Amino acid sequence: MRAHALLPLFLLVTGCVGSTGGDLFTFEATASGPVSSDGGSYSFESGRGYAVTLTRARVHVGAVYLNRSLATSVASDTSCTLAGIYVAEVTTGLDVDALSPDPQPFPELGQGTADQAYTGEVWLTSGDVNAESDPRVVLDVAGTAERGGATYAFEAELSIGSNRVDPPQNPALPGAKPICKQRIVTPIPVNVVPTRGGRLALRIDPAGFFGNVDFSTLSASPDGVFRFDDVSATQASANLYAGLRASTGAYHFEFEP
Repeated sequence: MRAHALLPLFLLVTGCVGSTGGDLFTFEATASGPVSSDGGSYSFESGRGYAVTLTRARVHVGAVYLNRSLATSVASDTSCTLAGIYVAEVTTGLDVDALSPDPQPFPELGQGTADQAYTGEVWLTSGDVNAESDPRVVLDVAGTAERGGATYAFEAELSIGSNRVDPPQNPALPGAKPICKQRIVTPIPVNVVPTRGGRLALRIDPAGFFGNVDFSTLSASPDGVFRFDDVSATQASANLYAGLRASTGAYHFEFEP
């Protein structure tokens, strides 16, 4: 599905004025999992010392953007669109198999200019980034984790909708914590220049989602599976959600000639 872009294309065009950029051009864009994955499973050691093997890892990416400014996180007291000029955008969604190292093309071309980009964004949304309700599962993972002789078969399906709305601390400022801040992963550090005829490649390493997850704090369901909740009621679930939204560790951009 196409994400509702907040960024009119004139921002991309005017980004060329007084810069090294040129006219607006289109480019191919892909997403993939880590190169070390065999395509069917992916094993790694987490920051908590768990030997984790993923047998399923799908991430729904609604849109991606590159920005020419060194910006602060939208999690701070800022607008949901970063300050500065956007030099590249891909606004059609893709369900990314994060266990596959093979490039998976976004369904439509992106648009950009040949300007230096320092910041990247991954939008975890299936439609309007400001809509309070969005039932789309943006992270669907399953696998096993082992530590100290204990094994945890786990599953997680995380969404970012009304379940993630933070009540404002000040009732007089009901819009102080808009849901869009939960859906935009940024500032992802990048150092690329879009080029005509090139391809934007997003690589997602799901190991980054699990760095601070302590599986031993989860409770097993009657079927023996340890399931993460979708409201961050447990510390393990909150840490998995935080890993999904972390600007470093899981998301990496390159612009390939």
